[in-house]
Amino acid sequence: MFFKKQQLVSILCGFLVCAVPWSCEGKGPKAGSDEHQRDKKWDRHGAELEYRLIQAELRLARSEGLYLVLDMAREEFQLKLKGALVWNYPINAVNTDSQELQEFGERFLGDKGRVVRCLSGKHLFTAQDKTPDSVLAVVGEVVKVDPELLQRDVPARFQLLWGSGLTLEVRTDIVGKPKSPLKSTLMEFRHALRRPFGEAYLSVKMHPDDAITFYQAARVDLPTILRPSVLTTD
Repeated sequence: MFFKKQQLVSILCGFLVCAVPWSCEGKGPKAGSDEHQRDKKWDRHGAELEYRLIQAELRLARSEGLYLVLDMAREEFQLKLKGALVWNYPINAVNTDSQELQEFGERFLGDKGRVVRCLSGKHLFTAQDKTPDSVLAVVGEVVKVDPELLQRDVPARFQLLWGSGLTLEVRTDIVGKPKSPLKSTLMEFRHALRRPFGEAYLSVKMHPDDAITFYQAARVDLPTILRPSVLTTD
């Protein structure tokens, strides 16, 4: 009986001796992992772009004015004031199968990785006539403007322009009336002329109430930051 117990103890000890090295080997660092990390190429362009983004937002956060962030990484529009988020909305691209977001971001940055541009213009194609006072009160708080001074159109379709062939079109589900047919025709004609020479055209859908806020906030010279989905200029 005693002999059998000794045999059992010997078998168990042998099993533990074999199991411990196997267990430690499984949990330990993989051979060559440190060397692999050291050899990994540093993304200089991405680091420089991230630095410029941080510096640009710090400057705008110190100012008193509203600014727009086109966050392609989160696919979100953001309005900020002194660094604080006051409004946001998803970038719901109309043509989800295209590369519109990527192309828009690449053209915005350009060859030099330009992270800030100012809005150069906007155009309202169609709209309804009245906006509820309750909505205007909210919009006025966001854009820091007396609601009585705000335009009362409910946008159905409008465009924002940054120059260099950058166009953002916003559409809602409401049916609006043309605001300026002649000017709208000229705008469409200009876009048609620019497209063969290169244009980044992004079309998105938005809820009417949020479209009101976005349209009212989008004033000429509004500083706009673009955060690309990938922080690299290559």
